[in-house]
Amino acid sequence: MSSVLHPVGPEDKGTYWRRRLVVVVSLVVVVVLVALAVRALTTPDDARAQGPTKLDPSTVATTDAQTPTGTPTGTASGTPSDSATASGTATDTATGSATGTAATTACSDQSLTAVLTTKATTYGPGQAPNLVLTLENTSQTPCTVESSSAVRVLTITDSRGTKVWSSADCQTKGATATEQLDPGEKSSKNITWSRQHSAAGCPTGQTAVEPGTYTVTGTWDGVAAAPLTFALAG
Repeated sequence: MSSVLHPVGPEDKGTYWRRRLVVVVSLVVVVVLVALAVRALTTPDDARAQGPTKLDPSTVATTDAQTPTGTPTGTASGTPSDSATASGTATDTATGSATGTAATTACSDQSLTAVLTTKATTYGPGQAPNLVLTLENTSQTPCTVESSSAVRVLTITDSRGTKVWSSADCQTKGATATEQLDPGEKSSKNITWSRQHSAAGCPTGQTAVEPGTYTVTGTWDGVAAAPLTFALAG
Protein backbone atom coordinates (compact mmCIF):
# COMPACT_ATOMS: atom_id res chain seq x y z
CA MET A 1 0.00 0.00 0.00
CA SER A 2 2.90 2.32 0.78
CA SER A 3 4.38 1.65 -2.64
CA VAL A 4 1.12 2.79 -4.27
CA LEU A 5 0.98 6.07 -2.39
CA HIS A 6 4.76 6.56 -2.38
CA PRO A 7 6.25 5.27 -5.65
CA VAL A 8 9.77 3.79 -5.32
CA GLY A 9 12.21 3.68 -8.18
CA PRO A 10 15.12 5.36 -9.89
CA GLU A 11 12.93 7.99 -11.65
CA ASP A 12 11.27 11.12 -10.34
CA LYS A 13 7.98 10.70 -8.39
CA GLY A 14 6.09 12.93 -10.86
CA THR A 15 6.86 10.57 -13.67
CA TYR A 16 5.25 7.69 -11.84
CA TRP A 17 2.14 9.76 -10.99
CA ARG A 18 1.69 10.82 -14.61
CA ARG A 19 1.90 7.25 -15.79
CA ARG A 20 -0.68 6.17 -13.26
CA LEU A 21 -3.04 9.04 -14.32
CA VAL A 22 -2.83 7.97 -17.93
CA VAL A 23 -3.73 4.43 -16.97
CA VAL A 24 -6.69 5.54 -14.89
CA VAL A 25 -8.08 7.81 -17.67
CA SER A 26 -7.69 5.00 -20.19
CA LEU A 27 -9.63 2.65 -17.96
CA VAL A 28 -12.46 5.21 -17.54
CA VAL A 29 -12.72 5.71 -21.32
CA VAL A 30 -12.86 1.96 -21.87
CA VAL A 31 -15.60 1.59 -19.26
CA VAL A 32 -17.71 4.37 -20.84
CA LEU A 33 -17.36 2.90 -24.32
CA VAL A 34 -18.37 -0.52 -23.08
CA ALA A 35 -21.41 0.94 -21.29
CA LEU A 36 -22.59 2.78 -24.46
CA ALA A 37 -22.15 -0.35 -26.55
CA VAL A 38 -24.16 -2.43 -24.13
CA ARG A 39 -26.96 0.18 -24.03
CA ALA A 40 -27.15 0.38 -27.80
CA LEU A 41 -27.45 -3.38 -28.07
CA THR A 42 -30.14 -3.55 -25.41
CA THR A 43 -32.31 -0.54 -26.63
CA PRO A 44 -35.52 -1.77 -28.45
CA ASP A 45 -36.04 -0.85 -32.10
CA ASP A 46 -39.37 0.87 -31.27
CA ALA A 47 -37.61 3.33 -28.98
CA ARG A 48 -35.20 4.27 -31.76
CA ALA A 49 -38.12 4.66 -34.17
CA GLN A 50 -39.74 7.22 -31.86
CA GLY A 51 -36.96 9.71 -32.38
CA PRO A 52 -37.56 13.29 -33.68
CA THR A 53 -39.83 13.39 -36.75
CA LYS A 54 -38.63 15.45 -39.72
CA LEU A 55 -41.08 17.68 -41.60
CA ASP A 56 -42.15 16.48 -45.01
CA PRO A 57 -40.93 19.07 -47.54
CA SER A 58 -44.09 18.58 -49.58
CA THR A 59 -46.25 19.43 -46.54
CA VAL A 60 -44.27 22.57 -45.84
CA ALA A 61 -44.58 23.71 -49.44
CA THR A 62 -48.34 23.23 -49.37
CA THR A 63 -48.73 25.28 -46.20
CA ASP A 64 -46.67 28.16 -47.62
CA ALA A 65 -48.65 28.10 -50.84
CA GLN A 66 -51.92 28.59 -48.95
CA THR A 67 -50.77 31.85 -47.36
CA PRO A 68 -50.85 33.94 -50.58
CA THR A 69 -54.33 32.53 -51.28
CA GLY A 70 -55.78 34.40 -48.32
CA THR A 71 -53.93 37.61 -49.20
CA PRO A 72 -55.45 38.16 -52.68
CA THR A 73 -58.88 37.39 -51.24
CA GLY A 74 -58.58 40.21 -48.73
CA THR A 75 -57.22 42.57 -51.39
CA ALA A 76 -59.98 41.78 -53.85
CA SER A 77 -62.59 42.29 -51.17
CA GLY A 78 -61.16 45.71 -50.28
CA THR A 79 -60.83 46.89 -53.85
CA PRO A 80 -64.58 47.10 -54.65
CA SER A 81 -65.13 49.16 -51.50
CA ASP A 82 -62.47 51.63 -52.61
CA SER A 83 -64.01 51.69 -56.08
CA ALA A 84 -67.41 52.45 -54.63
CA THR A 85 -65.92 55.30 -52.65
CA ALA A 86 -64.24 56.64 -55.75
CA SER A 87 -67.51 56.28 -57.52
CA GLY A 88 -69.22 58.26 -54.76
CA THR A 89 -66.34 60.74 -54.71
CA ALA A 90 -66.62 60.97 -58.48
CA THR A 91 -70.45 61.54 -58.15
CA ASP A 92 -69.85 64.17 -55.38
CA THR A 93 -66.97 65.69 -57.41
CA ALA A 94 -69.48 65.98 -60.76
CA THR A 95 -72.37 67.56 -58.81
CA GLY A 96 -70.16 70.33 -57.40
CA SER A 97 -68.74 71.18 -60.83
CA ALA A 98 -72.16 71.63 -62.35
CA THR A 99 -73.26 73.88 -59.51
CA GLY A 100 -70.10 75.98 -59.45
CA THR A 101 -69.65 76.63 -63.17
CA ALA A 102 -73.12 76.78 -64.68
CA ALA A 103 -76.54 77.75 -63.41
CA THR A 104 -79.21 75.16 -64.05
CA THR A 105 -82.31 77.22 -63.29
CA ALA A 106 -83.87 80.05 -65.23
CA CYS A 107 -84.04 83.47 -63.60
CA SER A 108 -87.44 84.41 -62.25
CA ASP A 109 -88.98 87.79 -63.05
CA GLN A 110 -88.54 88.76 -59.39
CA SER A 111 -84.77 88.23 -59.59
CA LEU A 112 -84.28 90.46 -62.66
CA THR A 113 -84.32 94.19 -63.24
CA ALA A 114 -84.45 95.77 -66.73
CA VAL A 115 -83.23 99.32 -67.39
CA LEU A 116 -83.37 101.46 -70.56
CA THR A 117 -80.68 104.05 -71.28
CA THR A 118 -79.75 106.17 -74.27
CA LYS A 119 -76.48 107.68 -75.46
CA ALA A 120 -77.98 111.18 -75.58
CA THR A 121 -81.17 112.93 -74.52
CA THR A 122 -81.36 114.85 -77.80
CA TYR A 123 -80.26 113.69 -81.26
CA GLY A 124 -79.52 116.23 -83.97
CA PRO A 125 -80.55 115.99 -87.63
CA GLY A 126 -79.35 112.76 -89.22
CA GLN A 127 -78.26 111.21 -85.89
CA ALA A 128 -79.65 107.73 -85.19
CA PRO A 129 -80.66 107.19 -81.56
CA ASN A 130 -78.69 104.48 -79.80
CA LEU A 131 -80.78 102.68 -77.19
CA VAL A 132 -79.41 100.27 -74.57
CA LEU A 133 -81.51 97.64 -72.75
CA THR A 134 -79.74 96.22 -69.68
CA LEU A 135 -80.82 93.20 -67.59
CA GLU A 136 -79.40 92.67 -64.08
CA ASN A 137 -79.58 89.64 -61.79
CA THR A 138 -80.56 91.13 -58.44
CA SER A 139 -80.85 87.77 -56.64
CA GLN A 140 -78.22 86.01 -54.54
CA THR A 141 -77.85 83.00 -56.83
CA PRO A 142 -76.72 82.55 -60.46
CA CYS A 143 -79.40 81.84 -63.03
CA THR A 144 -79.88 81.80 -66.80
CA VAL A 145 -81.81 84.16 -69.10
CA GLU A 146 -82.91 83.91 -72.69
CA SER A 147 -80.68 86.21 -74.72
CA SER A 148 -81.88 85.87 -78.31
CA SER A 149 -83.16 89.02 -80.04
CA ALA A 150 -86.67 87.54 -80.24
CA VAL A 151 -87.21 88.06 -76.50
CA ARG A 152 -86.07 91.69 -76.48
CA VAL A 153 -88.72 94.16 -77.68
CA LEU A 154 -88.36 97.92 -77.87
CA THR A 155 -91.31 100.10 -78.86
CA ILE A 156 -91.20 103.84 -79.63
CA THR A 157 -94.22 106.14 -79.43
CA ASP A 158 -94.60 109.82 -80.30
CA SER A 159 -95.82 112.59 -78.02
CA ARG A 160 -99.44 111.58 -78.69
CA GLY A 161 -98.77 107.99 -77.62
CA THR A 162 -98.97 106.60 -81.15
CA LYS A 163 -96.61 103.78 -81.97
CA VAL A 164 -94.12 104.75 -84.67
CA TRP A 165 -91.62 101.95 -84.48
CA SER A 166 -91.16 98.49 -82.82
CA SER A 167 -88.31 96.02 -83.01
CA ALA A 168 -90.92 93.23 -82.99
CA ASP A 169 -92.09 94.25 -86.50
CA CYS A 170 -88.87 92.98 -88.05
CA GLN A 171 -87.88 90.21 -85.65
CA THR A 172 -88.04 86.58 -86.72
CA LYS A 173 -88.25 83.56 -84.47
CA GLY A 174 -84.73 82.17 -84.52
CA ALA A 175 -82.69 79.78 -82.46
CA THR A 176 -82.89 80.29 -78.74
CA ALA A 177 -79.82 81.26 -76.73
CA THR A 178 -79.26 81.35 -73.00
CA GLU A 179 -76.90 83.42 -70.93
CA GLN A 180 -75.85 82.97 -67.31
CA LEU A 181 -75.99 85.90 -64.92
CA ASP A 182 -74.19 85.67 -61.60
CA PRO A 183 -75.53 87.66 -58.64
CA GLY A 184 -75.25 91.37 -59.46
CA GLU A 185 -74.12 90.69 -63.04
CA LYS A 186 -75.60 92.66 -65.94
CA SER A 187 -76.11 92.00 -69.65
CA SER A 188 -76.64 94.85 -72.11
CA LYS A 189 -77.87 94.94 -75.72
CA ASN A 190 -77.65 97.95 -78.04
CA ILE A 191 -80.31 98.85 -80.61
CA THR A 192 -79.93 101.64 -83.13
CA TRP A 193 -83.12 103.23 -84.49
CA SER A 194 -83.05 104.52 -88.04
CA ARG A 195 -85.66 107.22 -87.23
CA GLN A 196 -88.11 105.56 -89.62
CA HIS A 197 -91.57 104.15 -89.09
CA SER A 198 -92.05 100.38 -88.97
CA ALA A 199 -94.99 98.06 -89.61
CA ALA A 200 -95.81 94.42 -89.02
CA GLY A 201 -94.03 92.16 -91.49
CA CYS A 202 -91.16 94.65 -91.83
CA PRO A 203 -92.11 96.19 -95.20
CA THR A 204 -89.44 98.38 -96.86
CA GLY A 205 -89.76 102.02 -97.91
CA GLN A 206 -91.04 103.35 -94.57
CA THR A 207 -91.07 107.13 -94.06
CA ALA A 208 -88.97 109.03 -91.52
CA VAL A 209 -90.59 110.36 -88.38
CA GLU A 210 -90.97 114.06 -87.62
CA PRO A 211 -88.76 115.93 -85.14
CA GLY A 212 -90.19 115.91 -81.64
CA THR A 213 -90.24 114.05 -78.35
CA TYR A 214 -90.39 110.27 -78.30
CA THR A 215 -90.76 107.66 -75.61
CA VAL A 216 -89.22 104.19 -75.73
CA THR A 217 -90.39 101.21 -73.68
CA GLY A 218 -88.64 97.87 -73.52
CA THR A 219 -89.02 94.34 -72.23
CA TRP A 220 -86.51 91.49 -71.95
CA ASP A 221 -88.23 88.12 -71.87
CA GLY A 222 -91.24 89.65 -70.15
CA VAL A 223 -89.29 91.83 -67.69
CA ALA A 224 -90.27 95.46 -68.37
CA ALA A 225 -88.01 98.50 -68.07
CA ALA A 226 -89.19 101.95 -67.06
CA PRO A 227 -90.02 104.19 -70.09
CA LEU A 228 -87.33 106.54 -71.37
CA THR A 229 -87.88 109.86 -73.21
CA PHE A 230 -85.55 111.51 -75.71
CA ALA A 231 -85.86 114.18 -78.41
CA LEU A 232 -85.18 114.29 -82.16
CA ALA A 233 -84.09 117.70 -83.46
CA GLY A 234 -85.20 118.85 -86.91
